[in-house]
Amino acid sequence: LFTLVPAMAFAADKSETVGFSVSANLPDNQQDSGVSYFDLHMRPEQKQRLTTTVYNENAEEIKVKVEVVSASTNANGIIDYKTPDIKDETLETPLSEIAEVKTPELVIPGGKTAEAVVSIEMPEEEYDGAILGAIVLTQVKEEPESPEESAQKAQQGVYINNEYSYVVGVKLTETDIEILPAFEGVQAQPELLNYRVNVVHYIRNREAAIAKNIQMDIEIYSQNEQAVVKTSHGTVDMAPNSVMPYALMWDGEIAPGKYVSNVSMKLDDKEWNFELPFEVSAQTAQEINKESVEQ
Repeated sequence: LFTLVPAMAFAADKSETVGFSVSANLPDNQQDSGVSYFDLHMRPEQKQRLTTTVYNENAEEIKVKVEVVSASTNANGIIDYKTPDIKDETLETPLSEIAEVKTPELVIPGGKTAEAVVSIEMPEEEYDGAILGAIVLTQVKEEPESPEESAQKAQQGVYINNEYSYVVGVKLTETDIEILPAFEGVQAQPELLNYRVNVVHYIRNREAAIAKNIQMDIEIYSQNEQAVVKTSHGTVDMAPNSVMPYALMWDGEIAPGKYVSNVSMKLDDKEWNFELPFEVSAQTAQEINKESVEQ
């Protein structure tokens, strides 16, 4: 479910390392002692401090920012523990709203440790299912780039900005009642992502259940000609009470017209099928195609 590895370590060479590491201090109400994230059995109105030890492996002092993020589902069908402020209408209790960061920034001398502290307070009413999220620890860049440095990098075509974070998962449950995921289609629409034409399917998991290894099949029909114009087969995961903006890349430009997506989702012995019709106007097609990498 979680791993204690850098959430992002882009373009690091042999001389460049993360420079710090973390370790979750698992409390007595940890349900699974064999994992390195917080998997806690809680009670209504329970208050608890979660601590994570941060090790500075550098000789110099570092600063580490501490945040709490509620889990969401990203466009690739992966549970996201690092993007804040994503809340679906079915999510009653986001982790970020019942957790308070007591140490927003840690200043750690070279070769020393410090503790990140997060305080949890459960709601009054008993909660079935899982509250899911993470404690995100990110090294603060000491010296921001000057406008001249940024301009020089832009001129050279260099846009890499390394940021190192650790994500420590937090899963909170109160009861042993099994909550099963349930999926429903919200809408589909064409969008431009990374300068490529995509049809984004917004699909909701409306239950407080973690869903892993969902088999998802999509067929997009041209509604007028009843011809299949795009298919997709894949496996996705979804966070509890979240909407997945599943992006299906289009081949080339998209033509104006009416379409319908037939979506099939399978998990164990259960299956969900629904249609998501959408229309592409001539103006929308022109605007999206004009900005796409195809042009």
